[in-house]
Amino acid sequence: MTTEAVAHIPEPAPAPTLEAVSDLPAEVTVAAIAAGVTSALVNAWDAIRARHKDVPEAVISMATGGRASAVELAHFAPRRWKLREGDDVHHEVFVTAESLADGAAKVFGYLLHEATHAANEARGVKDCSASQYHNKEFREMAEAMGLVQRPDVGEKWKKKYGFAGTELGEEAAKTYAKEIAALDKAMRATRTPDIFATRTRGGSGGDGKGGTTDDADTADAGGDGEAPTGKKEDRNYVKAVCKCEPSPAVIRVSPKTLERRNIMCGDCMENFAPEEST
Repeated sequence: MTTEAVAHIPEPAPAPTLEAVSDLPAEVTVAAIAAGVTSALVNAWDAIRARHKDVPEAVISMATGGRASAVELAHFAPRRWKLREGDDVHHEVFVTAESLADGAAKVFGYLLHEATHAANEARGVKDCSASQYHNKEFREMAEAMGLVQRPDVGEKWKKKYGFAGTELGEEAAKTYAKEIAALDKAMRATRTPDIFATRTRGGSGGDGKGGTTDDADTADAGGDGEAPTGKKEDRNYVKAVCKCEPSPAVIRVSPKTLERRNIMCGDCMENFAPEEST
């Protein structure tokens, strides 16, 4: 009697399931680094507006601040952007790429500082003079935003700039923890500040290098695309006026700066020009 062998073929095993792994590192090209930071700043601004209804819409941008980055971390400029269709104008909030080296929490504090100016602008409240003195109206709104005064600011600095020395408070840091974390994740690189003018002086050390670097404001860095000249900036300031009627604004500025740069009035949207002699 012949016995047949019967092979037992098991049922195919079910396909393995793939578990979702949170926070996988996203593939970000070098070209997209700045765009990612700007996107995080936009989301942060929207989060601020969601909690503070006085804060208006604004065009948010991030790039190098150039020579001004030595003293300016961010700025708010009212009515700088005009839509291509219609007559609507929008404010600008600019964050310097150099400020990213301070870390996400401090950068968010800079954004809140500019949101304070934006809210006061929307309310018709003047909170800052042309010489950058931040008054008590700025302080009150800044406190409402969650900013606190930096403890390391000296009295001499306060006398000149008022309540401008702000930083992110603990309560605000907790409130915006999600946005700060997203900004930190987007900040995959920082920008090295430019050195606009260097000059060695004094004796050299044992390595033969020696010398120091002058502050950017002590030497003329030249115009756009020019090499530093090493010459002192002309400090014989001249009066320049805008075209506001009936009372134009007046500023004092170096003739060379006025020649090299377009300085625009935020009200009449015209450039300042040398005051005509009468």
